Amino acid sequence: MRDPSASVGVVLVNWNGIEDALDVLGQLDRIEGPPLQRLVVDNGSTDDSVVRLRRERPDVEILETGKNLGFAAGNLAGIRHLVETYDCEWILLLNTDVEVDKGFLPPLLAACVEEEVGAVGPKIYFHDPPDLIWAAGGRLRLRETVTEEFGIRQPDGPAWDESKDVTYLTTCCLLVPRDVLERVGLFDPVFFIGVEDADWCRRALDAGYRLRYVPESQIWHKVATSTGGSYTPFKTFHTGRSNALYARRHFGLPALVAFLLANTLALGGALLRELPKGNARAVASKARGLWQGLRDPLGPPPGLRSDQG
Repeated sequence: MRDPSASVGVVLVNWNGIEDALDVLGQLDRIEGPPLQRLVVDNGSTDDSVVRLRRERPDVEILETGKNLGFAAGNLAGIRHLVETYDCEWILLLNTDVEVDKGFLPPLLAACVEEEVGAVGPKIYFHDPPDLIWAAGGRLRLRETVTEEFGIRQPDGPAWDESKDVTYLTTCCLLVPRDVLERVGLFDPVFFIGVEDADWCRRALDAGYRLRYVPESQIWHKVATSTGGSYTPFKTFHTGRSNALYARRHFGLPALVAFLLANTLALGGALLRELPKGNARAVASKARGLWQGLRDPLGPPPGLRSDQG
């Protein structure tokens, strides 16, 4: 059994989002549970993020990457630093654009004490409106997009109040024991942004771990503030690229062919939908991202220690 009172390291990846970062740090000051070792990984911000963090939160450690390495690489750097410097037994990955219930952490720790559980995640609401589900766990799937969040855009209710095993949990808020990271490895920086969580979940499941949705833990997500909306050229390029990388790593040839056919159909539908809006560039960007993801180098995932890739 794992110790729910052991040290918890929190990784917050920041890129030009100082107001959100300061807000969530203030929330973490007031939560229940064991003490936290908080780390802000500044991913090459070009605003005054580092200056303000040092001035307004001198108690919080900052790890500067020097450039925007992407979300997965930022988390990788943060996890390694916390484990190697502070010997943390638990790692909590948390978006900066969230609001957390003050009691969100103890239920996650309690649900993850059994050694067959590889990671746990909370019930996540939209920030506005605050009673609408954003994710109540999720599943991995063979489609043009390889994940599905359960309950998305549905009102909260009894259907989302049952703790259960799932096949997908988002890194919006994810608690992982250190011993699982030792075995499964870290989030792969080949996924610049998006799908790194699906890739890690698939690897954890393949290693024999269970992933657990814990509705007693609740947070609220300010969705899409870091990417400028839900269907933009930046977002669609990286969605297409990351999904293609995932498909290459985890699908056999028949499934990969089915994935490409599904994307071809989806791109046609998206073009019909977005062309009247003057947003055809986002559709073209997704096609470019898919092509890029089929061609980019794809090595083994990185291990927990810095000498493991």
